[in-house]
Amino acid sequence: MKSCPECAATYPDDYAICPKDGAPLHESTLWQIGTVVRGKYRILARLGEGGMAFVYKAHHELLDELRALKVIKPDLARDTEFMSRFKNEAIMARKLNHPNAVRVDDLDIAEDGLPFIAMELVVGDTLKTLVQRTGPLPVSLVLDIAAHVCEALDAAHKLGLVHRDIKPENIVLIARRDGPPQAKILDFGISRLREETTGAKGLTQTGMVIGTPEYMSPEQARGKRGNEIDGRSDLYSLGIVMYRMLTGELPFQADTTVEMILQQLNTLPKAPHQLKPELAISETVSAIVMKALQKDREKRYATGAEMAAAIKKARGSTTLTTHKIDFGSLSTVEATFGSERVAAGSPAARNSAAPARASSSGAAAPAAPAADKPIYRSSARIEPPTKEFPTRLVLTLVAVAVFLVGAFAAWKYFGTGTSANKAAGTVSGTATPEPAKTAEPSHEGAQKTAETPKSGSAVSGQKPAPRKNLSYEEQAKIVELNSLAAIYYREGGCQKALPTYQQILDIDPGDSRAYAAVQKCYAKARNGVPVAPVPTTPPAAPPNP
Repeated sequence: MKSCPECAATYPDDYAICPKDGAPLHESTLWQIGTVVRGKYRILARLGEGGMAFVYKAHHELLDELRALKVIKPDLARDTEFMSRFKNEAIMARKLNHPNAVRVDDLDIAEDGLPFIAMELVVGDTLKTLVQRTGPLPVSLVLDIAAHVCEALDAAHKLGLVHRDIKPENIVLIARRDGPPQAKILDFGISRLREETTGAKGLTQTGMVIGTPEYMSPEQARGKRGNEIDGRSDLYSLGIVMYRMLTGELPFQADTTVEMILQQLNTLPKAPHQLKPELAISETVSAIVMKALQKDREKRYATGAEMAAAIKKARGSTTLTTHKIDFGSLSTVEATFGSERVAAGSPAARNSAAPARASSSGAAAPAAPAADKPIYRSSARIEPPTKEFPTRLVLTLVAVAVFLVGAFAAWKYFGTGTSANKAAGTVSGTATPEPAKTAEPSHEGAQKTAETPKSGSAVSGQKPAPRKNLSYEEQAKIVELNSLAAIYYREGGCQKALPTYQQILDIDPGDSRAYAAVQKCYAKARNGVPVAPVPTTPPAAPPNP
């Protein structure tokens, strides 16, 4: 496949120049972001990749709506037999028009020869995500979701469509403020197409199973395919889904795929109300699940409508008990979903944080590879019925806290300087009503605790203003003289260091370190400690070592 960098149109590999604008075409194995397909679908993001197709998020330019495009891979697109089956399955899925199943809108062939189907783009979270976040769900919510799935399955089974892969990952929940979330099933017809494609390629063998072992029916576990599988297989899988929603656990536990298949064939699980008596699951609801999990399909519900009727009857029971669910913990950001799996770090994985995902098909395998990463995120989006998170209040409190912290820091910094001004005490030749106590200045902290006298005098009644725009040489000289003065002070006290400090003040009257040292020396002089007179002209700086 090739695409035009100017108009973003796509063309078969034998094209070299774009017929529209004459630009050279670029070869690409994937549809590029911004490409326009069939003059109406603009590609926005790549959502995932399965064994048969790529899934893209697209914008319908004519209708101004979002769609999900499932694009068949080139190697399968060249298979005439596969394309015939793909077309038939897409037509059947298009006939399924039910509010609890993802809608198929269009079937077409792109300019590069790749066939694709356009589907409804659903925003929501998978049932798997919800159960992982909350554990067991309220009985009433379980029955509402199961009733939605049963009704969609019944409509599909009447058309001859058997899903073959009912599991929490393929059930999406869409939040509704006026009631329980709406459940939608993904990928009708895809599992059968995957099954037939695997067989046509000679990849099947005796005893090989296609599906998800934790949720497959006994007939699937025996390796039956095609017309040997009917709608009751989907109802069995739904029974396992209900079991997990009610208890938070799977009815069968195993370490390997083979052990799981054997349990699906031979083991009768413990009833939900017996497994978790603390959840107060009614025996009526538990009986619905156990009937769906009968090994003999003749003993299960005959149709989805029959199972839905039993669920609605239990839902309306006055003795139905339930527990509460924290809706606040589910009100998170919108998340994408899908059953496609992509390798971690691949372009599809990096695009998985897009605002929506679509239904998709995965490669046929006994179980998903551990190295693969599902493209849905672990966040549920069920809106709370009443309360909303007080965003404005939280932002206001944060702003006030930041202001108070800043004010405290400013007080600590500038308040210390003010105290130092008062601590400077009296000056030479000037009397004050009450001499201030002068603390011993340290050379390391003098800049924060003292101020500087004017140049040309030992002390001053007022702090002189610092010079602005000192040159680089002057700044370097001040640093050097301060270091020397500190050495002189340690060696000979004020008599030896005072001339050097005065030299610093001649350069910058506002140097706090030198000013504090001079104040200290004159304070000692007032107490009778001899201090050398300050020279009228600054002595030359000692040579650098």
